[in-house]
Amino acid sequence: MSDFIQWTYDNRIQISIDLAAGSISGIANCISSHPLDTVKVRMQMSNDGVHSTLKKIVQNEGTRGFYKGMSFPILSIPITNAIVFSVYEFWKSFFIGNSNKQLTYFQTAICGSIAGSSAAFFSCPIELTKCKLQMQSTDKIYKNPIDCISQIYQKEGFKSLFRGMCATQQREILGYSTQFAVYELIKDFLCNLSQKAEPSTANLLISGGLAGVSCWTIGYPQDTIKTILQCQQPSDQTLYKVRFYDGGFLDCLRKKIISEGIGSIWKGYSVCILRSFYANAIGFYAYELAKENFTSLYQIY
Repeated sequence: MSDFIQWTYDNRIQISIDLAAGSISGIANCISSHPLDTVKVRMQMSNDGVHSTLKKIVQNEGTRGFYKGMSFPILSIPITNAIVFSVYEFWKSFFIGNSNKQLTYFQTAICGSIAGSSAAFFSCPIELTKCKLQMQSTDKIYKNPIDCISQIYQKEGFKSLFRGMCATQQREILGYSTQFAVYELIKDFLCNLSQKAEPSTANLLISGGLAGVSCWTIGYPQDTIKTILQCQQPSDQTLYKVRFYDGGFLDCLRKKIISEGIGSIWKGYSVCILRSFYANAIGFYAYELAKENFTSLYQIY
């Protein structure tokens, strides 16, 4: 414990830089991806396709409907991203130590999985609130994110704010481990291909985009089950057996596949992949750029 405290003190500047850069990355990612995220959530909770979902949102709610539930994520996702990137960088330093060696892709995946698991405790209540607000079309049950949290807490108790935690943990651990490993793999491959020591802007954008696609591909079925568990109303919660070890994940997955087929857990995937490529390309590029600039500013001052 004392070694960890000493390491934190010795690396406080780098930790601050990682937190700040991660926050900026989170803001960039959230702003660029939220409209298509709303479409994804609506598709996961219905039998509508992309076109009909877009048409219903525009006709019934206008363009503002795409931004429902965004206020809470725009304030909280920067913190989540800051946690992800700072924990990731911490465990990178743990593996590297004082040497200049490069992590293996397996070690990178381990760092990403720990970062994802750490962020899940914060992102689960955020996702719950976001999904609840995104599912509101004409009838408004919740006025805003605070009212949503308040109503869930009063009616269902504190633990209900973490509904879908098992699915969130699975999605984040698998997703972030794959995302960071693929990001480093593609970035190194493109550097070798171009015979340049430092990645170009195009390299970072492509690496970030493909990392996002891989992250959401491996974690999408878990995300669908998470959305269902989080969006169900209290009266519907008897549909899935909520066991202490999985929060209803396995029962929901089984019933979803039996009733609607294996394809049902991939609803909205096409929209999600489009969103994940450009949003993560922007997010990773914003992180690398912010980190570089913050480091330069620290060295100057």
